[in-house]
Amino acid sequence: MTRVCQINGVTGSRLTEECWTSPLYPPAESPRVFLTLSPLAKSLPGGNSQQRQIELNWHGNGAVSQPGDWIGLYEHDPTNNPTLPLRQIAVATGKNSGYHKTDVQFGFPAVDRHLFAGDSCLGYWIGYVRNGVTVSSNCIKLRPSWMWQNREKLGSVPLYQLFLPGTHNSGSYRPYNGHSSDTVFMRYLICQDEDIFHSLSYGIRYLDVRVGYYPERDDKFWLNHNYARVNPLRFLIEDLKNFLEVTREIVILDFHRFPVGFSQNTLRNRETHDRLVKLLSDKLGDYMVPSSFGPMTTMNDLWAINRTLVIVYADDWTRSSHPFLWPSIPQEWGDKRNTDDLYRYLSVIDHKRFDSDYFWAAMAELTPSTMDVLFRPNDGLRKLADNVARNVTTWYRDLWWKTTSIAAVDFFHSTDIIDVCIDASLKRARCSSVVPTTLSSATTIQQTAAEERSTATDRRRFYLGPRNLDFAESTSETTPISLDTTSPSSRITARRRRPKNNTTAIVAPNLPVISTTNFN
Repeated sequence: MTRVCQINGVTGSRLTEECWTSPLYPPAESPRVFLTLSPLAKSLPGGNSQQRQIELNWHGNGAVSQPGDWIGLYEHDPTNNPTLPLRQIAVATGKNSGYHKTDVQFGFPAVDRHLFAGDSCLGYWIGYVRNGVTVSSNCIKLRPSWMWQNREKLGSVPLYQLFLPGTHNSGSYRPYNGHSSDTVFMRYLICQDEDIFHSLSYGIRYLDVRVGYYPERDDKFWLNHNYARVNPLRFLIEDLKNFLEVTREIVILDFHRFPVGFSQNTLRNRETHDRLVKLLSDKLGDYMVPSSFGPMTTMNDLWAINRTLVIVYADDWTRSSHPFLWPSIPQEWGDKRNTDDLYRYLSVIDHKRFDSDYFWAAMAELTPSTMDVLFRPNDGLRKLADNVARNVTTWYRDLWWKTTSIAAVDFFHSTDIIDVCIDASLKRARCSSVVPTTLSSATTIQQTAAEERSTATDRRRFYLGPRNLDFAESTSETTPISLDTTSPSSRITARRRRPKNNTTAIVAPNLPVISTTNFN
């Protein structure tokens, strides 16, 4: 006999429905604010450049602006002191959302070891001020340990039910470097402006890479953008290892394509794949999660065995002989040139993938055509990222936060995708923990929980036994970090300084595409 669970007279089904149908950010009297960085960059006279300009964003959460409201950019937390802003922008009365690009450049701050204890603001804040009081604030921040910080809420959630922030063509990164970055080739080559270590430090957890093999070079394996070499693979390996050894974060590394040097269905192809897998195993083997754990495993399971790197590999033959390589993740890539078409494509994909029980990645970026390269040589991937960035934030915040598995973007700082993914994962866990619609008895709940614990234990026993792995004991403390911040050769901490378009987001309910005008 089943019974419907009630809490204070409200059925579990109603509680669940209300949780899932409510917005990601519930209505509030004050708007939500956040900072982004413009992906656009250009050279200036005198050998200088303009890049990574700070953008002020606000979203009303159901509220509209009132007369006299304004937004400030600060070098201090304005929560208790909204005076002395670097820039102050008046907000037009009655607006629900907005955007303004400032002339302040963010640069590339060093990541220090003490910043890994939790979220850390990096010198710039945004404050929404009403009647002389800061009613909402936020900052540009590192989120190097957001999974571990939220382990009590997310630790028991199956991995595939999380919403993970990712980067598209993660290995195609390079700082803007003036005129040398302004060739047509470079404009359409570079997809990111942060290296792997810093991308992960800001909160990215899915890396999409394409690898080329060049046997004649000292560095034989490279991170490619299609057929073009961009960075040696060893940069990724070093950055990834440096991040994993000082955090307990789960990272998915997706070897999605092998465009150069991997001949199809030949003995040479197999040997090349074996060389690559051996390199990965030698350098990262201590962190690799065996594929048999599967997408239903939880972060608690992985922390228990002290392994946090999921390597996805898009070659079936190679994967069949290496138990730590995971099956390919479907990438839903629309190959779209404009924001309207990308919205329609992603909307259809999101509904199609709603019941997926494996990871899948929405490639939320615009793609140039050959004609774009020929007839729009002064545009490029930075311009395309700027065209779609504010829309991507809105779509996943307002429409698809419940269902998407991974969202991969270009120039991720131009969106709010990291915070949206983290907050969506937390809300999914909260909604899923609401009392189920029908329960046979309290005994059934206890039995189900016991079965889940037993299954996780069996998985660990399977790997700890036959493979004779020596896993370090899991602890509740974060591993101490020792990064050299003084060495001029340190790629982890030594940062270059590097840099879009003046627009405002005004989004009506259910309007998929953001128009671009200004705050005031």
